[in-house]
Amino acid sequence: MKEKINLGIIEETLLIPLYFRAKETMKTNGLFKDDMACEIVSKIDYDFSYFDKDFLTIIGCSMRVKHFDNKTRLFIEKEKNPIVVNIGCGLDTRYHRVVRDDSTLFYSVDLPDVIALREKLVPKSINEISIATSMLDVEWLDELKSKHPDSKFIFIIEGVLMYFPESDIKSFLGSLASRFTGSEVHFDVCGSITLKKFLGNYSVKHTKAHFIFAIDDGRIIEKWIPNLHMTEELNYLGMDRKPWGILGFLVGLVPGLARRMYGVLGFVIK
Repeated sequence: MKEKINLGIIEETLLIPLYFRAKETMKTNGLFKDDMACEIVSKIDYDFSYFDKDFLTIIGCSMRVKHFDNKTRLFIEKEKNPIVVNIGCGLDTRYHRVVRDDSTLFYSVDLPDVIALREKLVPKSINEISIATSMLDVEWLDELKSKHPDSKFIFIIEGVLMYFPESDIKSFLGSLASRFTGSEVHFDVCGSITLKKFLGNYSVKHTKAHFIFAIDDGRIIEKWIPNLHMTEELNYLGMDRKPWGILGFLVGLVPGLARRMYGVLGFVIK
């Protein structure tokens, strides 16, 4: 019997990247392979066909997954005691895509109803630990710091921040920066054009969720929180223009346009 979905409006959006990972996996020359995503989709009672129309978000989500997977691999390779924290993890399967042994500790953080669904559908490794809480509840950050005082962390916040008001984002990033010196933070953002026009979010509109936060310049984050030092600012077209076809060519003709659509930011905590 397939699992019925009973989630809040924003939580329901976790089905979008799940489905797009499955679709990318089924391509002959996809950006990555995630057979587990295909298995999970097959176990869910949900009409995913609506998302098939959203080719722009399919491309963007796939590029985002590849980027954050690569960042996670590099971090694991360079750190002695690496700890990966997926914030707003949904039904992500990054542990199974990235980790090659059980020496890396993963924390998957999301709201209690999401974690409950996750524990039904996502096979759990011995070194993958779920935390059922709001990311804004900073007590879980204190617990992580207390448990692993000598470890370095990489925090991946994927497909999350655009649903939160600016005040919450400032507060949360400030909480991270005050606790985890030497660690990394990576997240994706939508730009002002996307927020105003809801460009390329056909799938998100289907869930009735709304983006409420946008940023065009990652340096703003450094102004908010001085000990967050930006190490990377990429837009999706800048990563690879080929998958976007003619759209990538046209957007590339307008200086600064791509950065006002979608992108990823990386920071180290000084």
